[in-house]
Amino acid sequence: MSNESLLHDIGVEASKAAPPIAVTSAHYLLGLSLSDWVAIITLIYLALQIGLLVPKYRLQFAQWRQKRREARKCSRNE
Repeated sequence: MSNESLLHDIGVEASKAAPPIAVTSAHYLLGLSLSDWVAIITLIYLALQIGLLVPKYRLQFAQWRQKRREARKCSRNE
């Protein structure tokens, strides 16, 4: 077995072990269980989605209002 193959195998096994090691470390260091981490990450993801979608919907609403005003203005002029 060559050194390159051995390093590759070590890297593959280390990447497989990384998530459980991270969860275990976080549990001992911060005192949070896996379900707590899932809840925290879900809340962060939800906040990011809201932060990205609110400006988009505000712009769409403003465009809709502008089109509605223009349509009313045209109907009054006829």
